[in-house]
Amino acid sequence: MNFNNKKGFTLIELLVVIAIIGILSGLIIVSMSGAQNSAKDANIKAYVDQMRAAAQVFYANNSTYLNFDASGDGLILKNAMNAVGGTAGVVYTTGGTGYCISKELISNAAIHYCVDSAGTVKQSAATDCVALTCP
Repeated sequence: MNFNNKKGFTLIELLVVIAIIGILSGLIIVSMSGAQNSAKDANIKAYVDQMRAAAQVFYANNSTYLNFDASGDGLILKNAMNAVGGTAGVVYTTGGTGYCISKELISNAAIHYCVDSAGTVKQSAATDCVALTCP
């Protein structure tokens, strides 16, 4: 009696399973990179909106917007916003009468998220604020 009870997988079966797992994990990694950029964009928008609130508090305390991003909450938020990535966020103030904050989005560097002292909040392809208003 010759019993041939070899149990297990062949080398080819193991290689096929490993290749399939590799392909699936590669697809997951590629799809997750878009989610990371979307999360960074959400952070940028949140920081810009928080800077708007910080500017209003600064104005209530100092009767000017001039240099609200140079100290206190404005500086902390500006540094946090810039740490997300991309180029530095832009804060414009003129004579203390108004402000405009603009920051490029990570998922599309050609689009900037902008808020200004007039209450405008929008996304724009323009990078610079014009006369303290979002372009």
